[in-house]
Amino acid sequence: MWNNPITLLGGTYTAFINTYSFVPNGPLSTLSLVGQSPGQSSTWISLHPKNCSLLFSTVELATEPGSITSFIIDSGGLVRQIDQTPSFGNSPPHLAIVNDGKEVIALTYYSSGNVASHILGEDQAYFVSTGNLVTFNGSGPNRARQASSHPHEAVQYGDEVFIPDLGADKVWRLQKDDGKWTVKGFIQQPLGSGPRHIVPLKGKLYTIHEMGNTVTEQVIPPLDDTEPQELLANISTLPPTVPPGSLYNAAELFVSPPSIHYPTPYLYASNRNVSPLPAQTDPLGDTIAIFALKPKLHLVRHVHTGLQQLRGVSLGGEHGQYVAAAGLAGGGIAVFERVDGGTDLKLLARYDGVGSEKVSSFVWT
Repeated sequence: MWNNPITLLGGTYTAFINTYSFVPNGPLSTLSLVGQSPGQSSTWISLHPKNCSLLFSTVELATEPGSITSFIIDSGGLVRQIDQTPSFGNSPPHLAIVNDGKEVIALTYYSSGNVASHILGEDQAYFVSTGNLVTFNGSGPNRARQASSHPHEAVQYGDEVFIPDLGADKVWRLQKDDGKWTVKGFIQQPLGSGPRHIVPLKGKLYTIHEMGNTVTEQVIPPLDDTEPQELLANISTLPPTVPPGSLYNAAELFVSPPSIHYPTPYLYASNRNVSPLPAQTDPLGDTIAIFALKPKLHLVRHVHTGLQQLRGVSLGGEHGQYVAAAGLAGGGIAVFERVDGGTDLKLLARYDGVGSEKVSSFVWT
């Protein structure tokens, strides 16, 4: 018997937010496009944590000021814009909905190196005011890519917000001070590594480094501890064989929450081959690297995806049993099932038709 369809939204570098239908049915599973909704360069999308009918997105434009947008999701899974506000800089790559769903933190990347807080109204759908702007100052040894701060993500951890800064090789720590977000410290990262995304978990910080192509593990110190934290682990994300002359920029990182069906959490990291020449790419596609956390962080395996420039990767399903992934430069989008307790992935469905191009993020609804 066919299982109930699951709606999947895709943020893209195109003019649309795409809606897909995934019907899980083992080897007969299907993935298809339901429709496309206006949403120019909505590269990062995120559901409101307390209202799953509200979607928020960045508008990542490099040639003009960026913005963030709110949408309503209708019963068919399509979205309609409700509100929009400036991001106070170009190319916002990420946003986070924080403070119990009351505000959105959006950050800008190469143009300004800052984060801005945007206060939501009681309906949680409209931007009613701007909280405050935090500007980072830093640089790294790679002068081509680290001449200034490039904050790339915002993650709430307790009463703090962590900001991995690819340009400064730091994870900044923000806390509220008299109602305003303020830099209270940072966790130093390896020089030249380019921290991109993070997973703070049970007193540990796991970081994927875009330029170093590694995943690291550190203890999260108290805020008043200014000593550099040693690396408990520093492991390459790259597959054992890579095409000669290829260039990789590691991208996404997420952890699977423990459940009855999957009691052991694992980290999943996407390897993104950004090489421009076909001879420098793997015909099997980029890999998702799976890491175990115990007894210490270690690589379990690589899974080839058939996707080129693997970018958006997201966990979904009632039990966290599915992984959606997209190839920014080819291969379309694919849905995998987590098998063997989460230590491997099995392809269930692939879609490479209209609406599969330049997908950069996913939301499961």
